[in-house]
Amino acid sequence: MPQLEDFDTNVYFGIAADNLLTNLGSKAHIYADEAIKKMHAIGDDEGFDMWLGIQRHLAQKATADLMGDNITIH
Repeated sequence: MPQLEDFDTNVYFGIAADNLLTNLGSKAHIYADEAIKKMHAIGDDEGFDMWLGIQRHLAQKATADLMGDNITIH
């Protein structure tokens, strides 16, 4: 099967994070943490990386919500 070179996983992870937040609210972070632990425990490197990417987006969204729009970090 040929690889899709133009597929941006970062976009996919952002969509997945948005869907988790919509469906689970603040529990999305807990479910992502549990999924990461499970993927690590069963040795699923692809699943582990995928959930890390989703968790990264969840953390970025949480940080943006806390900081607001008018804050600059130097």
